[in-house]
Amino acid sequence: MRKIFDELIAFIKQYPFLFWVTVFVFLAITVSVNYVFGLKEYMRTISGGSYFFVISSVYAFHLVGGYLLYSLFTKDFSFWKNPKFVLLLILAIVIFAFRESFDGYYQWIKIWSGDELISVNQRTWKYPFRMLFLLIPVFLYWLIFEKDKTNFYGFSFSNTPFKVYFLLLLCMVPLIVFASTQTDFLSFYPRAKRISGVDLPMWRYILFELCYASDFFGIELFFRGFLIFAFVKIVGIHSIIPMACFYLSIHFGKPMGETISSFFGGTILGLISYRTKSINGGILIHVGIAWMMELGGFIGNYYLQ
Repeated sequence: MRKIFDELIAFIKQYPFLFWVTVFVFLAITVSVNYVFGLKEYMRTISGGSYFFVISSVYAFHLVGGYLLYSLFTKDFSFWKNPKFVLLLILAIVIFAFRESFDGYYQWIKIWSGDELISVNQRTWKYPFRMLFLLIPVFLYWLIFEKDKTNFYGFSFSNTPFKVYFLLLLCMVPLIVFASTQTDFLSFYPRAKRISGVDLPMWRYILFELCYASDFFGIELFFRGFLIFAFVKIVGIHSIIPMACFYLSIHFGKPMGETISSFFGGTILGLISYRTKSINGGILIHVGIAWMMELGGFIGNYYLQ
């Protein structure tokens, strides 16, 4: 834990204080616009290609904005002339926007679902589909361009200090306990309550939680894997902050506290992945937090009722 803390302090100190202030102001503005004016709720009323364009714009604003802020403060604009950097930016935005906007798999799931389980299956199996929408294009890019240069974007069991990750999970317990008393959190969690409209056996809820967890594998591979290690040869450690800005933007629509904390969590997990060359710790922490939030949501809603 001390090593992680020291690494974090060193990472913070390598940027000027005004850089951090500007990043926080930038994100405070985007978060305020979302939660004051209901940006995410408005975007959900848009469908088809228009939604893809709008959500791509939101993601681009955060990812490109993060890199622009870095360039402005360091006077380093050289990497913007690198075609590979521009290609990676476009790929990252398009891949995640497709994952967010495409819902054709609902019809695929409907084909093999009985009438009474269509909604349950759609809400359960959407998570593995969303994971695949990240895994497949990222894997293909790695296979074509980077297979001989690196492991699969941090998917490695070497340099994985599991004890440290469990300690980090323990540190999250008080925050999740507090969140489990808040009405906005309890209105969103547990996610499993979305399949509770019909009488279901326990294994259905377990299956839901396993499928729910699969989505976080895709998230970690994309954000702490692809957005770190595909960019690292071009910008080095400076890929972390733009990644965390992008990561914050995908939380719009969730409780505001979760959205704000996602930047700090994304930064810490990004730094850990960068130093260990592994995303496995991030997967463990992300899934662990998600399941603790599910448990907190169940318990909080039980006592609220």
